[in-house]
Amino acid sequence: MILKILDLLGQSRKSTCGLKLRPYLIFCYLVTAITQMCAPLRHADWRATPLLCLAAVIAGLFTNRAIASVPMIVLCGYVLLAAPLQTFRMFLSDRVLIALTLVFFVYVGSAINSTSDKAFLLERLRIKLPFLALPVCYAYLKNRLHSRQVFVLLYFFVFLASFMSLRISLNLLLHQDRMVQLYQMGQTIETPYHHTRYSLMVAFAFLAAIYLWQKNFVLWYRWERIAQLLAAAFLFVFLHLLAVRSGLLTTYLCLFYLLIRRLWHQRNFTSAIVTLLGLILVPVAAYLMMPTLRAKVSYMRDDLNRILAGEKAFNYSDAGRLASIAAGWQLFAENWLTGTGIGDLKTEMQQKLGNDTEAARLNLPHNQFIFVAAGTGVFGLIIFILAVFLPLLPAASRQNWLFVCFNLILLTSFLFEATVEEQIGTAFYLVFLLLGHTFLNQKEYARPGCLAA
Repeated sequence: MILKILDLLGQSRKSTCGLKLRPYLIFCYLVTAITQMCAPLRHADWRATPLLCLAAVIAGLFTNRAIASVPMIVLCGYVLLAAPLQTFRMFLSDRVLIALTLVFFVYVGSAINSTSDKAFLLERLRIKLPFLALPVCYAYLKNRLHSRQVFVLLYFFVFLASFMSLRISLNLLLHQDRMVQLYQMGQTIETPYHHTRYSLMVAFAFLAAIYLWQKNFVLWYRWERIAQLLAAAFLFVFLHLLAVRSGLLTTYLCLFYLLIRRLWHQRNFTSAIVTLLGLILVPVAAYLMMPTLRAKVSYMRDDLNRILAGEKAFNYSDAGRLASIAAGWQLFAENWLTGTGIGDLKTEMQQKLGNDTEAARLNLPHNQFIFVAAGTGVFGLIIFILAVFLPLLPAASRQNWLFVCFNLILLTSFLFEATVEEQIGTAFYLVFLLLGHTFLNQKEYARPGCLAA
């Protein structure tokens, strides 16, 4: 079933932002999926629908927002038709799924306090719809997932991340001088969507490739393990070539966590010291060898100097980010109980930042926690914090290093970006968070044939 996604992608046309399906292909996919759900097909085909939908969502993360949205709708429809009562019982027995769903209702409740910008309010609610739908869908998958099915989805994600990153790397090498000039002006090479979120996905793909190699997972041939190591090495190099600080920071944080974890379990201090030296020397070597990284560091140094000099440099990345966070915190301090109302947050931010044209683009806080606090108040913030940290409480989740690293990547990004206030960021976070939580916290791993792949 996964191969159908690749066939579908192969029929699509190319664009500068990656692969993009024609509208009629999206329509055909939706019709085919609905027909499969309603027609009297073989039971194995019926059971394969959730895995096909998840694979399609993963494909949409790298290609087109519509490809990520349509399979979610199909998945919800399948769950409601297949086993609604059993699904809701499983949902109500899982506090993590309930907490994530409450995030959507926090935004709905905040709508009562929103009066000025209905369009922005509806956009916030639309982006938060997956927080309502996906936890229920994953409740259906609980006790039905097998390790091979989860690994196939990770494998598919690593393949797409490697393929798209290879295309970006070739584009950079072919236009190196122009790209370096863009980096010197604080811009980056063109990615399928926002470079910050893309770098987070590449960081996770790098770790997922190592995880698959560690688990000795292959689809057909033993040499695939070599391919997994090569993919991990390439993605690691690409992160330095792309030179997006969020991706680099989260990658090295995860590597440092793995170092501490290994030291804790093995007590091999010599190996730990050698690895630590490697983590120090690799970025130094990358700085000396990669012009894009040098240009990014130079721009960051200039930005920092302007901040220390007290200049109002909103058009610079760090200065603008700090200004938006400070404005969001002031709004929270002034409206700590109920917030501004999530629909009024954009308007209030614009008023707080003033009429400076350079500040016009900084209309939202670049911090997910402050975004929620300023828009929904202290109770909304508490619910959101519980929702994003609860998945790490179960012992089975904490013992899986890839799941911990995924949360480390996303939670770190929350400090500098409103990551889940955008469709792709929300889909990436929920798909893999819920996949890991559902699989790792099953009462018993299901048999390989429980969901046909």
